[in-house]
Amino acid sequence: MNKLLAALIAAAFVAAPAFAQEKKADAKPTLEQCKKDPKMKGCDEVLKKEKKAKGGC
Repeated sequence: MNKLLAALIAAAFVAAPAFAQEKKADAKPTLEQCKKDPKMKGCDEVLKKEKKAKGGC
Protein backbone atom coordinates (compact mmCIF):
# COMPACT_ATOMS: atom_id res chain seq x y z
CA MET A 1 0.00 0.00 0.00
CA ASN A 2 2.83 2.41 0.84
CA LYS A 3 4.56 1.71 -2.48
CA LEU A 4 1.36 2.46 -4.38
CA LEU A 5 0.90 5.73 -2.51
CA ALA A 6 4.52 6.70 -3.14
CA ALA A 7 4.11 5.96 -6.86
CA LEU A 8 0.98 8.12 -7.05
CA ILE A 9 2.70 11.02 -5.32
CA ALA A 10 5.73 10.73 -7.61
CA ALA A 11 3.47 10.69 -10.68
CA ALA A 12 1.73 13.85 -9.47
CA PHE A 13 5.04 15.69 -9.13
CA VAL A 14 6.11 14.59 -12.60
CA ALA A 15 2.83 15.60 -14.26
CA ALA A 16 2.41 18.98 -12.56
CA PRO A 17 5.20 20.89 -14.38
CA ALA A 18 4.15 19.47 -17.75
CA PHE A 19 0.58 20.63 -17.17
CA ALA A 20 1.73 24.08 -16.07
CA GLN A 21 3.91 24.45 -19.16
CA GLU A 22 1.02 23.43 -21.44
CA LYS A 23 -1.24 26.00 -19.82
CA LYS A 24 1.43 28.67 -20.21
CA ALA A 25 1.79 27.85 -23.90
CA ASP A 26 -1.91 28.60 -24.40
CA ALA A 27 -1.51 32.11 -23.01
CA LYS A 28 -1.55 34.90 -25.58
CA PRO A 29 1.65 36.92 -25.98
CA THR A 30 1.73 40.61 -25.21
CA LEU A 31 2.21 43.33 -27.78
CA GLU A 32 5.78 43.95 -26.59
CA GLN A 33 6.65 40.27 -26.98
CA CYS A 34 5.20 40.27 -30.50
CA LYS A 35 7.17 43.35 -31.48
CA LYS A 36 10.37 41.58 -30.40
CA ASP A 37 9.46 38.25 -32.06
CA PRO A 38 6.61 38.63 -34.59
CA LYS A 39 6.80 34.95 -35.60
CA MET A 40 5.75 33.82 -32.10
CA LYS A 41 2.56 31.74 -31.92
CA GLY A 42 -0.49 33.97 -31.42
CA CYS A 43 1.20 37.19 -32.51
CA ASP A 44 -0.74 37.46 -35.75
CA GLU A 45 -3.95 38.15 -33.81
CA VAL A 46 -2.27 40.58 -31.42
CA LEU A 47 -0.66 42.54 -34.25
CA LYS A 48 -3.96 42.67 -36.21
CA LYS A 49 -5.74 44.12 -33.16
CA GLU A 50 -3.00 46.72 -32.72
CA LYS A 51 -3.22 47.68 -36.37
CA LYS A 52 -7.01 48.12 -36.11
CA ALA A 53 -6.62 50.20 -32.94
CA LYS A 54 -4.28 52.60 -34.73
CA GLY A 55 -6.67 52.86 -37.68
CA GLY A 56 -4.32 51.33 -40.21
CA CYS A 57 -5.33 49.26 -43.20
